Amino acid sequence: LDLPDANIIVRSSDRVNFRVHKSVLAVSSPFFKDLLSLPQPLDDQLVDGLPVIQLSEDADLLNSLVSLLYPISPVIPSSYEKVFALLAACQKYDMEPVQSNIRAATKLGMFPTPVEAEAFRACAIAGSLELDPELEDAARLTLGYPMTFE
Repeated sequence: LDLPDANIIVRSSDRVNFRVHKSVLAVSSPFFKDLLSLPQPLDDQLVDGLPVIQLSEDADLLNSLVSLLYPISPVIPSSYEKVFALLAACQKYDMEPVQSNIRAATKLGMFPTPVEAEAFRACAIAGSLELDPELEDAARLTLGYPMTFE
């Protein structure tokens, strides 16, 4: 996403820039609203005249996240692990409405979910990311499998 009238750059951990609107970030997240209320960087810290917010997420994840903030076709992660990472980023940046939309879309089958024995791995990932609803869902999926490991 590269919007010509954007007024801020969100940069991924792998140094990919996403030109977005401050107002969209602020409306989507109290975290970003507070961050954007801080004094702006000096001119030598701007890129193409725009302030930059450096985030720890990679470009694929930010591409999905940003696509969910605008009225465009969302970029759907390719695996449940990436969906969990997206949900964790929403949790980290206090994007409750976006996180709720992802969870609702997951229940409708729009996002990938773990299948069969993958549920055990999904439990571990969801637990480590403190995604309680996903942990509960994945735990339910494990009920049909024996708890023996070779």
